[in-house]
Amino acid sequence: MVFFSLFSTALSSVFYGIIITAAIMALLYAVIKALSKTITSLSIFYITGVVMGILLVIQLSLMIGAFQAKEAADSAEIYLHQLLENRYGTVGAQDSQRIFDAVTHEYPIIGTFLGVADFSGHNISDLAASMHSTIIEYLDSYIWHRIGWTLGIIFVGVIVVMLFDKPNANLRTSRSALSSSRHEGRRARTGSHQRVHRRR
Repeated sequence: MVFFSLFSTALSSVFYGIIITAAIMALLYAVIKALSKTITSLSIFYITGVVMGILLVIQLSLMIGAFQAKEAADSAEIYLHQLLENRYGTVGAQDSQRIFDAVTHEYPIIGTFLGVADFSGHNISDLAASMHSTIIEYLDSYIWHRIGWTLGIIFVGVIVVMLFDKPNANLRTSRSALSSSRHEGRRARTGSHQRVHRRR
């Protein structure tokens, strides 16, 4: 039961991670192509794109999994309130871990991010809220780390591709166009001289 729950959650996380990655890659392709029309013809462009795409799928899938764990944490707080109803006193280290294991058994996605819990010294009546706030705080930090890695991967990928761009390609193109226009100008002047000579 736990395996299938985690498997379905992992599949949905990867699926949405791929969708978001595809959208990001399409946007980056459009932006980079607008900056340089020659860069998309380079092999390094596609190699970097594949590597960056894989890394983005990993980071975004983990981030989506963390969001799903946050949703589970809200349900876990209600579950804890029901589990600890009519219980009083102070929680010890072993008791807090036992209670947390019961939460991760009921909501396995939380256990993939947090495995050990020490809420010793907390009052049982406050344990559900304390555990919920701790889980949410950790997952928020985890999500921000994934966002930072995602932005870092995009930044490094774009820099690598732009460094391998052919800076002289546009210059050669403009020189070729200029040379062509000069050649056409010379031909036009030669033709006009010939016409004048014939008139004489």
